[in-house]
Amino acid sequence: MKKIYIAGKVSGEPIAECTMKFGLAQKQIEDKGYIAINPLELVNDWKMDWKPAMKICITALFDCDAVLFLEDYTKSKGALIEFGLAKSLGLDRYFSTTQIPT
Repeated sequence: MKKIYIAGKVSGEPIAECTMKFGLAQKQIEDKGYIAINPLELVNDWKMDWKPAMKICITALFDCDAVLFLEDYTKSKGALIEFGLAKSLGLDRYFSTTQIPT
């Protein structure tokens, strides 16, 4: 089963809104029959510094087949790094769950 990583703005976001945003994307990906890789679940520590959190996320990204970029990804330093990496690796890139094939 293909894995789709979720990329979007986390740093500086209210925890509840961020959790809902990533959770909704995760559910929509899973409803289409894919494995969703949610970075909030990978890191699972709102107090972790940015650099170690990014190391966890980037490591997971390497094991994915595609990336879903949430609407706010351009406002995130980390998500922009993930975009460049996904492009370089030739991963499928989606900008809405409606673009993900069923």
